[in-house]
Amino acid sequence: MSTRPIPVTILTGFLGAGKTTLLNYILKQQHGYKFAIIVNEVGKIGIDGMLVENQKEEVIQMNNGCLCCTIRKDLVKGVQNLIKRGGFDYLLIETTGIADPGPVAQTFLNIPQLQQFVRLDSIITVVDAEQIEKQMKSTETAREQIVMADFLLLNKTDLVDESGLAHLETVLRGLNPHAQIFRTNQSQANLKELLDMNAFNLDQKLVADPEFLNELNQRHHHDINSVSFEFSKAFNVEKFENFVQELSEKEHIFRSKGFLQIAGNPRRAIFHGVNNRFTILWDRLWEKAEARTSQLVFIGKHLDEARLRKQIESCLA
Repeated sequence: MSTRPIPVTILTGFLGAGKTTLLNYILKQQHGYKFAIIVNEVGKIGIDGMLVENQKEEVIQMNNGCLCCTIRKDLVKGVQNLIKRGGFDYLLIETTGIADPGPVAQTFLNIPQLQQFVRLDSIITVVDAEQIEKQMKSTETAREQIVMADFLLLNKTDLVDESGLAHLETVLRGLNPHAQIFRTNQSQANLKELLDMNAFNLDQKLVADPEFLNELNQRHHHDINSVSFEFSKAFNVEKFENFVQELSEKEHIFRSKGFLQIAGNPRRAIFHGVNNRFTILWDRLWEKAEARTSQLVFIGKHLDEARLRKQIESCLA
C-alpha cells in the first residue's frame, strides 16, 4: 500500500439532485483510480446502494441517517476496515440528501488515527437547477450544502433556460464565492477538474462557518423524516401513477425512490421523485431466483406513515 494518503471526496447535495448519478458516472469513466465507496442513506431500505452500478468496487452501505454524531464511529470503523483490506487508491463518500457535509469532513480533520492514511480532497455539491431555490426556502440544509462546497455542479441544466441558469450562478456565488461552478446534465462533469485536486480549504470553511470544527454544534433536522415500505404483491401501474400525482399536491415530499414490481411486466421498474416531478424507468428483467418485491422510500416533512401505507396498498394489483 502506498504511503501517500488516499484522497477522499465527499459527494453531497439535496435530495434528488443527482449524487448517485454522479457516483455511477465517475465509476464508468477511464480515470485510472480504484475506488472504495461509502453510501449513506436515510431509512431502513438502502435504495441508492443498490443503484451503484459498478459492483467491482468496494461498497459499504450505512443506513443510519445523516452521517453525524451517531454515525461518526461507524464511519471511522468503515474507513479503517477499508484501509485494512486495501486495494483502492481513492475513497468516495455519498452522503444522504439531508446531511450537512460538515460532520463528515470533521471525521477526517478531527480523528488523528485516520489522518496518516486518508486526506480530505474536496466536497462536491450537486445542485438541482430546477428545484434548488424552492429547496432552500424549505430547509436550511440545502443552503448549508452549497456553502460548504469546493465544487458546485449546477445539474439538470436542460430544465432551466439561460437567464435562469445565470441567475442561479449569481445566487450560488453569493452563498459560496470560493467554489468552482460547473454546469452539468446527468451529473456529467470533467473528472480531471474534480478529482484529486487538493481543493479542500479549511480556512475558507471556517470563514463561512466559524463553528465548522465544533463537533458539539450539530444541526439536526427533526422536521424531516423518512418512511420505507416493502410489498411482495405487484403494483397496478395506472393506480400507482395516479397516487404519486395526488401525493405531490397533498404531502410535503422532497424525495421518493424505489424499485417496483409491476403487474404484467417482466422488468423491474425504478421509481424516482423530486418534489412534484416523478418518473418510472424500466430497468432489467427480474431474475428467476430473485424475490420480486417492491421497495419504496419517501423523505419529506412530517410524513404520516400509516396514511401513506394505506394509499400505497390501494395501488396493488
